Amino acid sequence: MAPPTFDPTHAVTFDLASGRVHLEDAPARVLVPADALAALASAAGDDAARALGAAMGAPAGRRAARRLGDASAATLAAWVEHLGGELALLGLGSLGVERWGSALVLTFDHCALGDALAAAVLASAFDAATGKPVQVVPLARDATRARFLVTGAAGADKARGWLAEGVSWGDVLVRLHAGGAA
Repeated sequence: MAPPTFDPTHAVTFDLASGRVHLEDAPARVLVPADALAALASAAGDDAARALGAAMGAPAGRRAARRLGDASAATLAAWVEHLGGELALLGLGSLGVERWGSALVLTFDHCALGDALAAAVLASAFDAATGKPVQVVPLARDATRARFLVTGAAGADKARGWLAEGVSWGDVLVRLHAGGAA
């Protein structure tokens, strides 16, 4: 049986009489300029950015998993559609996926967050939806698209090291696919 398509109907409501914004099955929300949120997360440091990312990503992952029924059994396309829909409802951008051999690269078009915060959102969403912790490594960003590698701890350490050395993100993926050869 095909998984249900993402349906955002009534997911976000604006109660203008009381001045509140509601997201389905979530506490009250506040609309904040994305650049101000990114600046705040950056100034607060890595631990605070991870905590904020978890507060945003984990509920989105749980909502996506609930809509899918069993997120670990869903196809990658269904998972990206549902998680992408949840993240779009938060105003974070448009989620996509690229396969590079066995590497999973998530793309965020028009990503409203800094790389560290976006990576924390994605990692916590995966963990909350599947119960399988992953590492999400920012690979590259251009005018419209940010790319993030989804991997385990060992792959993340290698990727971060190579990126710090100035290796291009494409070559990082090639090296990982080749088993980590330099």
